[in-house]
Amino acid sequence: MKKKSLILCCTMLAGCFFHPGPIRTAAVSLKEDGQPCFKVEKESVTANNQSRILNIAVSKRVADGSMHRIWSSNDLHFPIKVVVPGECILVDYKFEPYQEYGVTIYTIVPPDKVETKRFWGAYFQLQDLKP
Repeated sequence: MKKKSLILCCTMLAGCFFHPGPIRTAAVSLKEDGQPCFKVEKESVTANNQSRILNIAVSKRVADGSMHRIWSSNDLHFPIKVVVPGECILVDYKFEPYQEYGVTIYTIVPPDKVETKRFWGAYFQLQDLKP
């Protein structure tokens, strides 16, 4: 009986198996200007195939080996944007070669449905990206 209770408890803590997790991999490629292009896939989209971006965060690996946030879209000058999956999401930051970066893009649609929230993330270095 203890074994069955433990299995049931672990299954419940793991969450629902029928709903996909919120974490996804963002596609990163190199644009002609030498800066990265970030793309999300066709998930969490509106009826017209668009996602709403809540936030974009860029991190950089620092000397102690940890990732430090260096840019975020959650300031007042960056409006919540609508993006078409598969199109470049622009980030107002000048990326440099031979630095390790991480990007996280948070999408949700519609805003009142938390279960549609997705986290799109990737780690990269400019010199490793392909156009």
